[in-house]
Amino acid sequence: MRILVTGSSGLIGSVLVEELSRLHEVVGYDRSAPEEPFVGAAFYRGDMLDRDVLQRVLEGVEGVVHLAGIPYDIPPLHEVFSTNVQGTYNVLELAAEAGVSHVLFASSIMAYGFGQNADPLYFPIDEAHPLRANRPYGLSKIVGEQLCRSFSERCGIRTYCFRLTTAVAPGKRYDLYPSAGRKMEVGIYQYFDVRDFAALVDAALCDEQIQHDSFLVSASDSGHERPTAEVIAEYYPHAEMRYVDLYANASFVDIGKAERLLGFAPRHTWRSDRGLLT
Repeated sequence: MRILVTGSSGLIGSVLVEELSRLHEVVGYDRSAPEEPFVGAAFYRGDMLDRDVLQRVLEGVEGVVHLAGIPYDIPPLHEVFSTNVQGTYNVLELAAEAGVSHVLFASSIMAYGFGQNADPLYFPIDEAHPLRANRPYGLSKIVGEQLCRSFSERCGIRTYCFRLTTAVAPGKRYDLYPSAGRKMEVGIYQYFDVRDFAALVDAALCDEQIQHDSFLVSASDSGHERPTAEVIAEYYPHAEMRYVDLYANASFVDIGKAERLLGFAPRHTWRSDRGLLT
């Protein structure tokens, strides 16, 4: 399968290109060249707002993994929203016109608004939890998911929205764990290894059952060394507890949906030598 990865030079994109190129013909697309040239994959430089270039790169593509966009609420804030939303619209519209069958959208746990304007109502957090973000980045992800749904309904393209936690990879960001103290905005310190995400992406690209859906993406454990129940009691004492099995290092989010529908089975954890062992 010929796959386009937008935002291919970033942490997630660069690892994803490396992993997917073992199974597919991969094309990377980004405003900046990758730190190291891709091996076994092509690269094209371009902006998500340049529809002419994007249209040419989409020729012959069967699946798109859309990662590109402004990754946080970086001023000027109106550009965060406008760039992310318009870029996602461009991908979906041009992909539909090019006959692309699958579009995978990198949404975010920030669509819930955690750590900014909203606290979790219950744990573990699942896809049914209300999306309450009111800042540009989180709002852009909510709108991006709505755009995916609308293109699935209108054009028949399969869309998969992955609500990502914090990305880590070998030698990259694993030093953030274990977390100690509430230093980050999200406060619940969930993470995922991009190598595990690559397997999930491959499963979605090969799926022929789902038309549109959203999935949380996380490791199977929390980023805390302290027990999960203790962390929740300290930071979110009013949250409802819905765990079926609250083991010591249980994740703060429920990845059961991705497990059931796409066979997601994260293998990497900071607890196994900071992710350097598999």
